[in-house]
Amino acid sequence: MRAVAVLLAALTVAASVRGGEQSDRELSRLMVGAWRSPRHDYLYLADGTWWMGKPDPNGPEPRVTHGRWRIENHTLVISTTYLGGELPPPWKEERYPIQKLTRTEIVYGGVYRLTRIGLEHVDEER
Repeated sequence: MRAVAVLLAALTVAASVRGGEQSDRELSRLMVGAWRSPRHDYLYLADGTWWMGKPDPNGPEPRVTHGRWRIENHTLVISTTYLGGELPPPWKEERYPIQKLTRTEIVYGGVYRLTRIGLEHVDEER
């Protein structure tokens, strides 16, 4: 009987922790915006596209690395196109588990950490 009570208590705690997790939809809403890594600035748009830095004002394509993104099962899924075309075969999506995503910070893939910045600060000299 005591074992059953302990098991029920453990399941209740696990369910409450799981219930407190953000959904993929919530994580996707938080992901939209401008982010800064130690090396580059990135823009993530609600239409599922991203690019490194601001787009070229003289054309529809980003001026540098860009691609598509989505969040699936608490994992950031990114496909990349480099300036001048798609990746050479075999082309693949990269998947990075999200450890933390808030309004101000994202940590994913165990090593990547970005902070949110205002759109006006993208590509500023640091």
